Amino acid sequence: MLIWRLSIGIPVVAALVGLCYLDAKAPAPGLALIPFFLICVYFLCKEALALLNAGGIYPRRTTIYFGVFGTILLAWASSYNSLPLLIELERTLADPPSQTLVDEEAADEDAKKDEEIDRATEALETALAALRSIQGDEADDVARNVEREDAAFDGRGELASRSFWAFSDGAQWKTAAFASVHTLLAIAAGVLIAFVGEMLRFKLPGGHLINLTGAVFAIVYVGLLGSFLVMLRIAYGVPALVSMIIVAKLCDVGAYTVGRLIGRHKMAPSLSPGKTIEGAVGGIAFAILGAWLSVAVLFPLATGEPSQTTWVGVVVYGLAVGLAGMLGDLAESLIKRDVMRKDSGTNVPGFGGFLDVYDSLLLAAPVAFGLWAFHVIK
Repeated sequence: MLIWRLSIGIPVVAALVGLCYLDAKAPAPGLALIPFFLICVYFLCKEALALLNAGGIYPRRTTIYFGVFGTILLAWASSYNSLPLLIELERTLADPPSQTLVDEEAADEDAKKDEEIDRATEALETALAALRSIQGDEADDVARNVEREDAAFDGRGELASRSFWAFSDGAQWKTAAFASVHTLLAIAAGVLIAFVGEMLRFKLPGGHLINLTGAVFAIVYVGLLGSFLVMLRIAYGVPALVSMIIVAKLCDVGAYTVGRLIGRHKMAPSLSPGKTIEGAVGGIAFAILGAWLSVAVLFPLATGEPSQTTWVGVVVYGLAVGLAGMLGDLAESLIKRDVMRKDSGTNVPGFGGFLDVYDSLLLAAPVAFGLWAFHVIK
């Protein structure tokens, strides 16, 4: 088992690192990662359907595929409405004559403002020169204070550093909020389609309500939770997505390693007999370590600037994402045990199925997204 995991896991990790690098360099976010993720989504839907069928639930397959793929694609595509790409497109498609006229008027206004600033500056320099000749050192102090205040402001009279960070935060929040609204609309559309699908095949009472429930469950479990992986990358960048994966998977590695070495007390014997309390503690410790590595190494390496996250934010990020990943693993165990399946599939040798790999990420992604959105980590 360990040999299979290493032989499959190492090439997959290397391929993901390459895709993340290409995606970070791509002209638009998601161009390299989205095709890979959509392939995974296909297998996630397929395995979710297989688990539902094993439990005697038979939703319409087209409903699930349409709802899940529609949610993922809309979460990705809608994000571009708040990115500079669309802004440039709107400028290109604007009416040339009217746009030119507006630009000329704006240029004239800027020129007038510049002339007024120049005249005011000359008058100020003249007054300061006269004041220096009269008051000497006291006037020099006044002049230095004026120069410091003037240097703190840009040409428009705004603080340059403050305007930069305000734009950065605002753009990220706008992108995340815009994608979230469209994702919720896609989920609502998927639920509506699920209702329509069961209406069309209704003949006799019995089984339709449970099939409808299964369809909505698959759309929410794979589509809604999976869309947070997309929104995390679109709104906050490749480092945010990679850090979430590092924290969640290091939690898995830590729990497995510590549990095998010193695990004695079962954590959830009916759901997952192999998990122990000692392993859970080790997993959380590894998750916090992953959060620290992200803040201390990954973010500065990716952005060229030190992260602004405090040590409290590091602990909260590792703890919250690690716990969410554990719950995601237990949630999938609940599904598999209820339908008496050991693995979700056989598509990933050594790991089971795609759901066995993504289970922790599906619940960790919304938590990580929320911590980025509210600046716990940044």
